[in-house]
Amino acid sequence: MSTSSEDGVNLHIPRKFKLGHERNAGAPCLLCGPVKCEGGLDLHFWRKICKTCKCKPEEHDIKSVEEEAHKLVVHSLFSENSPVGHIRDYFRKIEEANKNKGQESEYAKQYAWVPPGLQQGVLMKYMESLPPEVKPKVGSDGAKYRRKQMMYQLPIHDHDENYCDSLSEPEKASMRQFCDDRNQNALGVGDVREKTNPVSKWTCHRCSKNINLGEIAVFASRAGENKCWHPGCFVCSVCNNILVDLIYFFKDGAIYCGRHYAEKYKPRCAACDELIFSREYTQAEDRNWHRKHFCCYECDLDLGGLLYVARDGHPHCMQCYNRLYAKKCFDCHEIINADAQRIEYEGEFWHANDACFKCGMCRRSLIGKQFLRHPKKNQIFCSTECAKSY
Repeated sequence: MSTSSEDGVNLHIPRKFKLGHERNAGAPCLLCGPVKCEGGLDLHFWRKICKTCKCKPEEHDIKSVEEEAHKLVVHSLFSENSPVGHIRDYFRKIEEANKNKGQESEYAKQYAWVPPGLQQGVLMKYMESLPPEVKPKVGSDGAKYRRKQMMYQLPIHDHDENYCDSLSEPEKASMRQFCDDRNQNALGVGDVREKTNPVSKWTCHRCSKNINLGEIAVFASRAGENKCWHPGCFVCSVCNNILVDLIYFFKDGAIYCGRHYAEKYKPRCAACDELIFSREYTQAEDRNWHRKHFCCYECDLDLGGLLYVARDGHPHCMQCYNRLYAKKCFDCHEIINADAQRIEYEGEFWHANDACFKCGMCRRSLIGKQFLRHPKKNQIFCSTECAKSY
């Protein structure tokens, strides 16, 4: 572990996170079910995970909150005052769609989301060209996939400082500058078109297959007017997920979702999932952490300057790790602390000392010596003679 400066040892007292816990509380976990996630979502103060089951909020059934957050993100991205022409155009399409809410065609009403401003025939072809598992039909797995991707690809804390945990004024200024630069220089929305000209040649930029007459393609103006993708190929270059609501970010010849574009420029805290805008932060386990968030995954003890054990990438203080995961000694049946030496053989564990790792018959130490284990007598011995005599 390395930090930019030395930390003291103290307890981290969590502050109530600004995203209202109460309105999400109790939402059932879609992964764990009611047995493991008893009582439903109980959001951690700043980790953005459920304290009960450790799943993320988007794994819980909080549809209205997900949609609300996504609308706020879209509103922060697209503005009628944007200096970028296609951003202003998309804003107008959204505004028009909102004005006509409730007047959509019966076909469009089947879906939780459709690209705004498309003619009915083009819309139908676009939706039918999506892979079945991601079509956002109301109440379907595809709609659940979209909601999950909304929160994953465009987390609101990447776009609105009010959803971040206690940013300092310099951090807020840095975040605003980052957001402005991103929105002006990288943000785009896929343009859905039908190929109607038999002479023009459209080739998918991802799979390199031709797009035939009458088929649908998605164009990204920031990538160049000649680059297009099959709807199912319009994916993030890092996570390979279909770009939610066709929103992309372009850099160096590649398209990204919001999450992975941001991570090209800013480290992301492995604990709270927010981008790090401070100069000082902790690097451990090949990941980045706010200094105040490098804490025990179970009890939130500040781990600066302390020994810890990582499990599944999450740091644990020694006390919590020993309580939850430490092995028990085959001989004395006591816990083998994580920082203690141990011996493992055929799935059993011993303290690596003379008192525990010894012959079951004559009680002589077996440290550094040959031994045998009798499967029926379930003991280790220094010799066949001791094994027979046991």
